[in-house]
Amino acid sequence: MCKNTKKRASIGYGLKGTSFHGNGVLCTLLGMIMNTDNIVIGAGYAGLATAALLAKQGKDVILLEKHSAIGGCASFFRRMRYTFDVGATTLSGLRPHQPLGRLFQDLNLKPEIMHCDPGMVIHLDDHQIVRHADLDKWIAEAESHFGKKGQRGFWKEIHAIDEKMWNVLHRNPEFPPKSLGDLIKMGSRISNLSALPLLRDLFRPMDVLIEKHGLKSNVLFKKFINEQLLISTQSFSDTAPIVTGAMGLAYPADTYYPIGGITKPAQLLAEYIRTNGGTIILKESVESIDIQNDDSFMVKTTKGNEYQAKHLFNSIPIWNMKNIAKGNAIGNLAEQYVYTFTKAWGAFTAYFAIETEYHPASPYAQIHTTSRIPHCEGDSFFVTWSPKQDSIKAPDGWSTITISTHTEASQWYGLSEEDYARKKEETLTFILSEFNRVFPQVASLEKHYIDAGTPTTFEHYTGRHQGFVGGLPHSVELGLFNLPKNITSIKNYAVIGDTSFPGQGTPAVVMSAMNAVKM
Repeated sequence: MCKNTKKRASIGYGLKGTSFHGNGVLCTLLGMIMNTDNIVIGAGYAGLATAALLAKQGKDVILLEKHSAIGGCASFFRRMRYTFDVGATTLSGLRPHQPLGRLFQDLNLKPEIMHCDPGMVIHLDDHQIVRHADLDKWIAEAESHFGKKGQRGFWKEIHAIDEKMWNVLHRNPEFPPKSLGDLIKMGSRISNLSALPLLRDLFRPMDVLIEKHGLKSNVLFKKFINEQLLISTQSFSDTAPIVTGAMGLAYPADTYYPIGGITKPAQLLAEYIRTNGGTIILKESVESIDIQNDDSFMVKTTKGNEYQAKHLFNSIPIWNMKNIAKGNAIGNLAEQYVYTFTKAWGAFTAYFAIETEYHPASPYAQIHTTSRIPHCEGDSFFVTWSPKQDSIKAPDGWSTITISTHTEASQWYGLSEEDYARKKEETLTFILSEFNRVFPQVASLEKHYIDAGTPTTFEHYTGRHQGFVGGLPHSVELGLFNLPKNITSIKNYAVIGDTSFPGQGTPAVVMSAMNAVKM
């Protein structure tokens, strides 16, 4: 029996089912019809931030999530007493001018987080590169590994671009401009004049900035930069735009570890939604979206439930949306972007727990491998190591380890069961061997609950087409102006998440939410 006196969306009961409320979570059976002002689809960080901001404004909002847990690609799973982040593990963008900093301040939320200094340690050949939070300390560290030439000027410019661009994005929800009206609104803001020099850097690759500072022939530096760009912008220095590349390279200076895992701040957002009158519905997979004659939206789910809303905020990836809304303006819009962005990266992930008192200098490490990782595209993988301060993810004296790297998604499909298992085992074995090489302190220890995931794993659990994760790769060929705009040309319809502007990463998808709620 559930009881709740908060304001709720109106419910009309279908012939096949019923419903009830409990702590802001709507439990549904089959055939329910519900009307509300706002529907948000997807309970990843984009959807949670959107629903929380709408709830703060006192608006009716229903958040639909396909999975049995919130978080999306930033969700988790458990093995006995051990908790593993499934994918995204770092938290950044918490400074006052950045999206998560603004969001938590606006909602008066205080997640339990640990500032990481160093933000990460990069193991490159025989170098251990410590990514200090303090800029001057980081520049000195970079000079000790890559030589003094060009480092101070390069990193000063990187961080200046990063700070300026976050401010530009915050005050221009029309970006990327898709109409004359968007350009007029952006042009009317005098504060945008100071950002005009950034405009050309949206169309120039990071290699231009590297050459400007005399670093073009610095092989070790280029190797370092390319793998840093791959984990932050999904691109390399010859294609990553200077602006987004700078934002990606600056992020380790502001890295936080969320106690209990990346899903814990997401749970705070979910609780905020529930306590402020919003409704979250889990295990509700969207089957179709239609636009009604009165410009409202009808969302139908695989359970046969129907949700009608005046405003729709959608985080379903573009590749899925072209079929879900096939034949109407929403599907046509998605299909238009699918033709532009034909592919994205997949991820190979590995997980295990170890009993040890050893903890590295940072919970985060990037390991450059001695050779190309089998069946993967990068020459490095990213490690998240639960610190001793986190007794939620692992009991005292234990740590959980999550490892991820980039892979071409299509190669994991169409395989026989034997070939798939072989490829998976080859990749996992190589990664574990490289992990042991870099961390000899724990190489001989037994690894418990070893598991691994591929793009097919991510598609199975998230429903994302081909298990694509990490969003749309940034490149000068396609450019930020081609990314799907959050407030679309369709009346009262917004797109959020990592296949919309400004792209991949938790700060970026939260930024998409902040833009969308201004609709």
